[in-house]
Amino acid sequence: MIRVARLPLSILAAALSVAVLLPVIGGAQPKPLRPYTLILDFVPTGEYVPHYTALEKGFYRDEGLDVKILRGQGSGDTVKRIAAGQGDVGIADISALIAARANTDVKVKAIALWYRRPPHGIFVRSDSPIKTSKDLEGKKLAISPGNSHQILWPVFEKLSGLKPNSVTWVTMDAASMPPALIRGATDAVPFFVVHEARIRKIAQQQNADIRVLAAWADLGFDVASTSLVAREDSIAKDPEALKAFLRATLKGADYAFRTKHFEEGVGYVVKSHPEVDPDGALGAAQVAARFVYAEEVTSGKVAVGQFEPVRVEKTRDLYTQYLELKRKVTLEEIYTNDLLPEKK
Repeated sequence: MIRVARLPLSILAAALSVAVLLPVIGGAQPKPLRPYTLILDFVPTGEYVPHYTALEKGFYRDEGLDVKILRGQGSGDTVKRIAAGQGDVGIADISALIAARANTDVKVKAIALWYRRPPHGIFVRSDSPIKTSKDLEGKKLAISPGNSHQILWPVFEKLSGLKPNSVTWVTMDAASMPPALIRGATDAVPFFVVHEARIRKIAQQQNADIRVLAAWADLGFDVASTSLVAREDSIAKDPEALKAFLRATLKGADYAFRTKHFEEGVGYVVKSHPEVDPDGALGAAQVAARFVYAEEVTSGKVAVGQFEPVRVEKTRDLYTQYLELKRKVTLEEIYTNDLLPEKK
């Protein structure tokens, strides 16, 4: 008879514990991150602090996304790139989206409202003889391809009393626009007012200065503005990834903008883009926060990113009229609130 040696109970228990733990340890391997691309509407600066905060603090990674942020060339261009599948989410003025849907039936839709007021503005040199918007008649303005200021220029003409088609556009890269203004190659440049601190610093480094000639919102331009956009097929077939992206982005906004971690967030932008001026980026972040966290958000009327149907309808109607669009798109073609982490 063959005798089998008995193991001490303590050794047997330890062996069983290891055997039970091994599958658990093996199953705890993290899932691979999914590549995801965000296309901005402009060059990286302080207004994008929430996105770089979400990137640097791991909010996107926590949602399973390996996010890459690409610079933009204007809202119109970003909408085209998203439609072409060059990115998963884009940042674009809603006017460019509405125009693209109306005129070319681009299958792109807004998934979150970012700027609740239009940040559009016109800058001139401080010593410029141009004192009012009407003085722009016959002047040269720099513009980047696809820039929403040019798309919306007929609206500005109506609001300011400027004679239609009375300015000359000089097309150039967005980064070249401030230097062109400072050296006098153009008479004015359209920029979001969040860029005032950045452009002023560039000017002062060349012993010059700039001023805001007109902030469009002050002229009565009170409509929905910059939004996060995505392809319709992504919304229909892959909503969970978009929801994850929005959760992380709005978490970044809450940290950077709502609780005013501006300098920390600017540090993250500069880390990714050392060419960014921290002072200008800080000024942009502080102004941008007021567009994202407008009164209706801080009062609790709506959630961050939430569209209001009445405001979108007003926005759609204004652009359809002033931009002479081919058709009036439906609200359902323009936006959805269904992907937001919170709605009120």
